[in-house]
Amino acid sequence: MVTNVDAEQELARAVEALRATEDRVAAALRAFLARDPVTGRPVHGRIGRAAQITGWGEQRVKEIVTPALAERRRAKRAGGKEGDE
Repeated sequence: MVTNVDAEQELARAVEALRATEDRVAAALRAFLARDPVTGRPVHGRIGRAAQITGWGEQRVKEIVTPALAERRRAKRAGGKEGDE
């Protein structure tokens, strides 16, 4: 019989493994989506391809690669919610 404590510990281990895997995927995405060293521009079509490979949307891929973009979007959403109340 699985106790609540056992189930909670298993969940904590699974979450830890998931976070470690997400960190590895994020690092691989950053390498895959690195800018062209000659032009300094993103390689055409890579964001869409990364979204296909990961199964994530293009927006999430962009935010993983550029954390500042995610922060700006979160701040914008939070600012919009405050104005609605």
